[in-house]
Parts: sequence; C-alpha cells; structure tokens
Amino acid sequence: MKKYVLFLIFLLMIVTILLRPQSIYNATNPLSYIKNKDYHFIFIPKEENDYWDKISKGIVVSANENNVSVSILKINYFNKEKHLSRIDRAIESDCDGIISYTLNDNDYKNLVNKSIERNIPFITIDGDVLDSKRNAYIGINHYYAGNMMAEKLFEVLNDHGEIGLIMSSEENTLRLTGIYNKANEYEKINIIDVSYMDEKKVNTYKIIEDMVIKNKNIKGIICNDEYSTYLAGQVLVRLNKVGKIKIIGMGGMQGTKRFVQKGVIEGVFIKNPYSLGNKAIESIIDIKKGNFVEDAVFDDLLYIDKENLDEE
Repeated sequence: MKKYVLFLIFLLMIVTILLRPQSIYNATNPLSYIKNKDYHFIFIPKEENDYWDKISKGIVVSANENNVSVSILKINYFNKEKHLSRIDRAIESDCDGIISYTLNDNDYKNLVNKSIERNIPFITIDGDVLDSKRNAYIGINHYYAGNMMAEKLFEVLNDHGEIGLIMSSEENTLRLTGIYNKANEYEKINIIDVSYMDEKKVNTYKIIEDMVIKNKNIKGIICNDEYSTYLAGQVLVRLNKVGKIKIIGMGGMQGTKRFVQKGVIEGVFIKNPYSLGNKAIESIIDIKKGNFVEDAVFDDLLYIDKENLDEE
C-alpha cells in the first residue's frame, strides 16, 4: 500500500512538472509581449457581435503593424454599468491610452475626464461624449447619418406618409435629431412612432411587429442598427407587408443583403468597422507622439440598394 501511495505522489509530481512550462507561459507571456512594444493600449468595445469584431480586427492589425500592444475588455452585450466598470478598470491599469465606445452622458464624461486628468489619452469610437475632454472621436457623423437615412426614406415614399423609427436602447440624440430635422423639411412626412430596443435586444422583433400592426397607415420605417434592420425584413415578410412598407436601415448582415436583393428592404447604409479600428490606433499613436489629431475623424457611410448591391 505504501509503495502504491509513493507511486501516486511521484506520478503527480511528474504531471505537475510537465504542465508547469505552459502555466508559466500563459501567466508571463502577455507581460513580456507588452514590454516589448512601444505602447500598451486598452480597447473597450460596446458589445460582442460581428460589427465590433471587425473593429477589433482593424485595431489588432494596425497595432501589430505599428509595434504596439492592445488589450481588449469585452462584454457579451451592452450594459452601461458593466461598460463603465471596464473603462474605470482600464484607467486604474495606468495604460498608455484608451479607445472605447461611449454614450453622450455625464457618467461617461466623468470617466473620460478622469482618464485625461491622469494623462491617459482617450479616444471615443462609434459613440461620442461631446463636451468631455476626450482627445478625439473616431466614427461616423451620427447627425448626418440620421439626415441621410431620413432623406432616402422620404425619397422612396415620394415625400409623404407616416413613418416609424426603431432606435437602440441607449441614448443617440444626434441620430434622432438628424432624422427629425430632415423630417421638418417635409410637410407631408409625419413621424408617428419611435420604439426602443432593450439592452439585450430580445424585444426587437416584437416592437417592430407591434409598430406595423398598431399603425395601419404606416408607410416607412427607419431602423438604426443592423439587427433591427434584418428583423424588420422578417416582420414584413411574415405580415405580408413587403412593398407596402418601405424600410431604410443600417448594416450589412448577409440576411439583410438578401432582403435588399429581393426588394424586402429598400436599402441600407453600411459602415466600415475595420477602417474605424485602423484609424483609432493610428490616431492614439499620433496623440502619444504629440502629433496633431483632428477633434473628430469621420468615416464614410456607403449606401446600397437593389441597384448597386453587386458593387458592394
């Protein structure tokens, strides 16, 4: 029995020794990797999905090309408290710079200013805190995007009709203002319904379906993110409203493109998330080097419809 116990102890020691190099590698390799780079930045995306994965890819590729390291603090879906906590954690880590999605409110403003006051450059991406001390914003012009989406829908409605808006759960005043200001230019356009998705977007199909069923005379819907755009196409198909209600949306999901091709969705605006990631890294490196960086670096939006879908 004693020999058997000694054999087990000996076997356990061998296994421990064999596993140890991998453990050491996992624990220390990231630090060694960071030390060998010029800067270490932290990126906090809004949530995990295809769009933010492409931004991350742009950031990582550009980081490798410029000999800097990037840590990515992800959350599965957008939750404001968790997101703010990750930004605060990034600030406390005393990194060389932070790139993060933000909302335009005081909670985000306070954290952005805290980062700047600690001499940690802060770049907002895809969402902005307008009156904060952030160094730069990288993304589309949300006011202009709202303007363009509205104008395109009004065009296909021949400048008259009742319309609805599907918005994300978080505040997006600029996009909404852009839509309303454009609508004010059209006497016969009436925005009759504005519905918001919840944080996990589980209510998205329901709020679109309710909007269509509740508003018998609705002629058009603007969907402000790619998920709601795709689901709006599904709603029209299932309620037999294709051609009777026009949809202008955002994003280039494969399912959405199929709906555009079949005429279910009139058209969509597409961002270039990979480009946003690239520009974010290039800008924060310029800030660290003391080079001039524009206050807002706007990226282009591409509009695709049935006519130019093959060119995309």
